[in-house]
Amino acid sequence: MGSLPAESRPLSFAALKARKAPLKIATKVVTVNSSAKPTAKPPPPPSVSSSKPAASQKPLNNGHSRTTRTPRKSSTPVSVHSRQGSGEPIERIKKERQSRTKRASPAVSTPRLTSSDEESEEDDHKPRKRIRLDRKESIDEKRKVRDHKAFSQEDGNGFHMVHAFDIANTTLVEHGRDKYEAFFTALEGDEDECPMIELQYPTSLQSEKYQLVKPADSSDFKPLDEIEATMKIVAEYYLDGESAEKVTSDDGSGLVQQLHRQALLGMRGRVGAQSKYVHVVEKFNTLVADKRRDGTIAKKLDQMRRVDLRLVEHIIKNQIYARTVSPQVNLVRHYESFSDNVYGELLPKFLSRIFKETNLKSDQVFIDLGSGVGNCVLQAALETGAESWGCEVMDNPNTLAQLQADEFPARCRLWGIKPGEVHLIHGNFLTNEQVRQVLKRADVILVNNQAFTAELNDKLKYVFLDLKEGCHIVSLKPFRSPAHKIKDSNVNDPVNVLTVVEKERWSSMVSWTDDPGNWYHHRKDSRELNAFVESMGGFENC
Repeated sequence: MGSLPAESRPLSFAALKARKAPLKIATKVVTVNSSAKPTAKPPPPPSVSSSKPAASQKPLNNGHSRTTRTPRKSSTPVSVHSRQGSGEPIERIKKERQSRTKRASPAVSTPRLTSSDEESEEDDHKPRKRIRLDRKESIDEKRKVRDHKAFSQEDGNGFHMVHAFDIANTTLVEHGRDKYEAFFTALEGDEDECPMIELQYPTSLQSEKYQLVKPADSSDFKPLDEIEATMKIVAEYYLDGESAEKVTSDDGSGLVQQLHRQALLGMRGRVGAQSKYVHVVEKFNTLVADKRRDGTIAKKLDQMRRVDLRLVEHIIKNQIYARTVSPQVNLVRHYESFSDNVYGELLPKFLSRIFKETNLKSDQVFIDLGSGVGNCVLQAALETGAESWGCEVMDNPNTLAQLQADEFPARCRLWGIKPGEVHLIHGNFLTNEQVRQVLKRADVILVNNQAFTAELNDKLKYVFLDLKEGCHIVSLKPFRSPAHKIKDSNVNDPVNVLTVVEKERWSSMVSWTDDPGNWYHHRKDSRELNAFVESMGGFENC
């Protein structure tokens, strides 16, 4: 085939990238070192009013009760049901969304203590079966989950963390009334009204402080619920079968069932329930300490090659998020309407699916462009062990992200897990030079561009020209349409270096809607473009 006239030939990559406007650099970087001690304690949370629909109680078949609300939004952390994700993306996609059949997705909730619970019903406390890995999912043989420092005597001196006591105690006041009150009210003569107890974690010599209180607002953090949930997580992932049976027994004799029974009796005014509750916690602490000393817990961690989603959710959503973001969630409700600065979260099970389908490994690099409060970055580092980066331009979400980043190393140490490195940048991902350098070596890029303007999405297409071949790009709106074909008239379009596959997103996978939808899995792959250009006679000055 003869050479094309100069004006008809496609531009080279160098010429195409030269069309981009000069970039300004604005950088603020916070690096999280899991082995270092955080130096600053998060500021005390301001009073936050809770606004949510009225709740009603519906009986379940097992005698328990469940709180239901209408309309139901999305699955959120246990302690933050009052948080509302931005409704902005819904307004933006109303016209472009086609009608789809809603698909139900499985949901896991933490059992709540309610006055209608029957002490004979123990179904909710049976140990859960592990979910087997998909056969197509490859195992990361290089991942070393156990953090050996967590098993050393370094923890004996303690380290900074936000205890449950710090966010749930009788000294907190909101709207002129106590935010928390005593859980056990029928006391024996020598019992404290609101005792402080400590819960032993599987790998750390440091325990967590809890005050036995209940919230005035049922949507707030519930210490006794978390104690039960933590005990079940320890039994499932850190103990041998015989020891786990002592914690969550099928016959109702497990420590979790005993604990739940005493909590119910306490709610009904049974004298002595509080002392028995504390005694059960002490028995659990002794068991965990024994299993730590005999090497059982270290062995269980050494067998892990990936941190299971249930454990990830408990650490990040139920603990870190509940102690840092939830008390100040009002900060992320302020955003500029119909702009790129709209807040919304991808939920943990969606992120886990993304990590598995992109095959993110512990020796790779992940970056989230528009990382919000940092959930995606922390989950990537914890679940996969990958070097994880995030960049957020808005001040308020970034403030909360830094609080989460401060708590993250302590929580990982408590659970004995060595995460990947975490780096959070406060700045514009289009103009930040450090982000540009990370993008060049990134293996997986996440862009929650559901509410991005068309202009911002177009600018990102040029950024992708610098990515390495094979890099994965995950987005909620496509950068390259699945119907796009390379032809003479669009040969200089930067999306020609990408491939794309449209995939289905189930319900309850994002914070702003329960509706199912699509997401897009792109890869940097220039072979199609190169073949087309070769058929046209090649690049000019290539």
